Amino acid sequence: MTRHRNAHPGMRRRAYTTRRGVTFLEAILASVLLAMVASTLAGGVSFMTQSQRRMDQKLGAAELANRLILQFIDDRESLPDRSLPIEYDIDLYRWTLEEAPVEFVFDNIQDDSAGGVGGGASLSRIKLIKVRVWLAADSGGSRSYTSEVPHCEITRLIDPLAFNNPDSLKTLLEQPGGIERLFESMMEDLGG
Repeated sequence: MTRHRNAHPGMRRRAYTTRRGVTFLEAILASVLLAMVASTLAGGVSFMTQSQRRMDQKLGAAELANRLILQFIDDRESLPDRSLPIEYDIDLYRWTLEEAPVEFVFDNIQDDSAGGVGGGASLSRIKLIKVRVWLAADSGGSRSYTSEVPHCEITRLIDPLAFNNPDSLKTLLEQPGGIERLFESMMEDLGG
């Protein structure tokens, strides 16, 4: 029995010493798992980067739409050429502007002879302005408007004769033909 005991402990020691290192299969498995984790993290970072980029492009479209509305109100003649894209940050954008008359319908209010409400100014001169800005094809968008690309649309009611900003009136009067446009707007308001 003594021999058997001596042989058996040696076998244990030998099994223990061969188990100390990492097998080739374990190394391959660890590498595959590490690659899967790295791939998942890289995909998440890529998604977040693309999402942030799209949000920046939408914000750029909103900023340009707001600036175009304000520029239209202050000085229609200074608007950029509609056939050319507008550069904002590192992207190019296209835009359209639509102007339409507005019809107001009031319940329980009698129409007075001046065409206004309560003897005030006529509401017939109020215009609906809609500016649409979208990412141009040169920056990964499209040549014409589509809702699939980053875009912004702003709609605003304006009164062409209500000059909230004194600089707007001054700019209009200093433009060639500005006085004529002012008088035309006033005559339209009076019905002539």
